[in-house]
Amino acid sequence: TAEKPPAMSAGWPTGTEDLIHVKSGYVSVWDSRTRNPRWVLERITKDSCDGVGGTRKQSQFVEDDATDAKFTAKLNDYRGSGYDRGHLAAAAGHKNTQHAMDDTFSLVNISPQVGDGFNRDYWARVEKWTRTLAFAAGSDILVCSGPLFLPTPSGTLRELGHSERKQRELALALAGTGGDKNENNQALVALSPSASSTEKEKRPPAGGWEMRYPLLGDAPQLVHVPTHFFKVVVVSDSSSKETKNQKTLVAAFVFPNAPIAKNTPLESFCVPLEKLEAAAGLSFFAQGVLGGTSRDAFLLSERLYFKNRQSSNGRLTNEKINGSVAHACLATSCALQDGWTSANKRGQAR
Repeated sequence: TAEKPPAMSAGWPTGTEDLIHVKSGYVSVWDSRTRNPRWVLERITKDSCDGVGGTRKQSQFVEDDATDAKFTAKLNDYRGSGYDRGHLAAAAGHKNTQHAMDDTFSLVNISPQVGDGFNRDYWARVEKWTRTLAFAAGSDILVCSGPLFLPTPSGTLRELGHSERKQRELALALAGTGGDKNENNQALVALSPSASSTEKEKRPPAGGWEMRYPLLGDAPQLVHVPTHFFKVVVVSDSSSKETKNQKTLVAAFVFPNAPIAKNTPLESFCVPLEKLEAAAGLSFFAQGVLGGTSRDAFLLSERLYFKNRQSSNGRLTNEKINGSVAHACLATSCALQDGWTSANKRGQAR
């Protein structure tokens, strides 16, 4: 082994991000500073979604016993907080066994989420959409989900009440991912595919940003409430019988942790992968399906997708998709099912 640098002779600081929690249907990395998952990567299939071996009625939320207790979230942190214990890997995607279902209720898979309008509504519909992809593709679906903490320009939200602030945050999120733009949406315009040099000139001066979000629990062991959540979806498209024609489909999304109107198109939350990577401080699938020339192929497809979306008001033109990796919304329907109603209280803490 290499000799340690002298500065490390007495030891060095460590955290929790080197520990990967391996569960039945997903893996998770824990962020001991925010007491949220750093990311959760799940594999869902037709069998795992359609299984009869597990029921959430027999599952209970449990604390993580594999991490030093001073770094973990506690069930009591959520009680009376007004936030749901939101799954990142959805329980309904892991119904093949009771053990797999139970694993999704570990707090290494949980973040604080707004309940009405988000966790029990729009987020749940997005989760259901990923499961429909598993049925349609007839192959594995990989979904990487995690929290984001995005800033806002200083003073923008300070004087607003909580409800009005959440509505404004939603408006900013929509503006930053394809909706109408306004002077206060700089933080999320940065994730927009259409961010231009003109928009960059409008950014606040140095020191003009601030991070504002609630925290749960007792100091100093506080659970940070994310401002947003991301999902990166990878679909192995096996619709073609010829291996050379099979494609891997990828799409990245960012959602505000706030009520979202039911009729909001899913594609309005679709963002360029590399802008999400910059915001999250993560590289997605660079060791595998988005490594090397495959990433180049995907980025070309992604640019085509956003170009078509902007030029056709959301109606994509019929253009040939080249390469083995393509943007999912060019090749399949990125639309949520209508008529969804929240079937249960999901992660509501009592």
